[in-house]
Amino acid sequence: MSDPAPSLRVSVPGASVGGVVGVGVGFRPELAADLLAAPRTVDFVEVVAETCFASPAARREAAAIARIWPVVPHGVKLSLGSAAGIDLDRARRLGALCRELAAPVVSEHVAFVRGGGREIGHLTALPYTLEAVRVVARNVAAARRALPDIPLLLENAAWTLRFPGDALDEGTFYAEIAALTGCDLLLDIGNVYANAVNAGVDPGALARSYPLERVAMIHLAGGVREHGFYFDTHAHPVPEPVFALLAAVLSRTGPVPILLERDAAFPPFAALAAELAAARALAEAAPRDPTSDAARPAARALPPRSSGPPGSSEPSAALALAQAHVAELLTAPRDPAPDAARPFDPGEIARSRAILQRKRVDDALPLLPRLAPHRGVVERLAARCVDASPRAPRLTAVADAIRIAGAAQADARLAPDAIVDRLLLRARFVGPAADGSVRPRLLPFVRRERLPGGRVIWVVKGMGSSAEVRLVETRR
Repeated sequence: MSDPAPSLRVSVPGASVGGVVGVGVGFRPELAADLLAAPRTVDFVEVVAETCFASPAARREAAAIARIWPVVPHGVKLSLGSAAGIDLDRARRLGALCRELAAPVVSEHVAFVRGGGREIGHLTALPYTLEAVRVVARNVAAARRALPDIPLLLENAAWTLRFPGDALDEGTFYAEIAALTGCDLLLDIGNVYANAVNAGVDPGALARSYPLERVAMIHLAGGVREHGFYFDTHAHPVPEPVFALLAAVLSRTGPVPILLERDAAFPPFAALAAELAAARALAEAAPRDPTSDAARPAARALPPRSSGPPGSSEPSAALALAQAHVAELLTAPRDPAPDAARPFDPGEIARSRAILQRKRVDDALPLLPRLAPHRGVVERLAARCVDASPRAPRLTAVADAIRIAGAAQADARLAPDAIVDRLLLRARFVGPAADGSVRPRLLPFVRRERLPGGRVIWVVKGMGSSAEVRLVETRR
């Protein structure tokens, strides 16, 4: 693939982060052909870091597209809000990916995805407290030691359940986060809108409570209201009220890079291109030197905790226990009794558990690239597999993908692709074990399979969990 013209890398004048400007989109296999046919539709792309970790093909694809657009790695499993600390190996892998892609910027979420040793499998919002701010700051400091010297942007999370006893309002919480970590924000407009609608407050007022002078990039996505609750799904068109909120925010931030997220139910590319064009037009219309909130004071430095000095690595015991309780409530095989859910709202726990089941399917399917062309059929099969099996305690997406590929082998239409996908996963992971978990395969792997129709494939992996996996197809 030849290097692109330099004009592909510059579009909308105005604020940039790491040299990234204009509009971008989350790179997904379903969008690849259209994006490569019309590369000037976007100025940069985003890849989910964990997909690159789990799929060598996705990682190679990310490296290839980095020759066309700036590529922003977007983390979803570092768990910067975990009171027990972050997995430093994950941070090192994220740093290695950033260096491999020559990434201009990297982003992660102000959320936790594990507690008490349990993987939740979804971004769970933190309590809005000073202690949670300190936890994030400690974890950001640890992560930065593994990341290259590029901007780290922190994204606001949508909540599906709230911790009781918030001490701060949402906007002040993120102002404190930005001040104590030194990181600018990746403002997810869809999440702001969802939180406002679900809390019964004005979305514009909630957005204005954020430290908009610290916004360096914006995420934009669609959602849907179900049973009285608005979900930021990344699978629906961006609604007009969210575009209106984007315009209001841009009037205060000036033009900043905007990225459209679409992860499922992909429409014709022309519809996504129209949403990107609408976002670009709003950025071009934004004032170059906004003044409305420029005088907002920075969040104050936090006083020391009574249990230790600022920057102490000692985790918050109370927050760690609360996060472990939430993780258990959300991942237990059976719905918890109302009394067991206390002090959390049982309805919010039930809603969050239902979302997590959907999320398991969303996380597993990208690990099955050969089955991707059969998405509609595979999604229904995957939902049945997820409903019939408990969540694996570790590497849940991989464990689910192996099960889904195994079930797909029983369908004659899917069998050839399912066999290949499952074999490629088995080359890199051992399991599932009795508890449903999988672990990276450290030893070499060599396996031969005969596909329906007579083709023979070999899958070979060398020593080490990160060794390259090679697929060889023969006619015998």
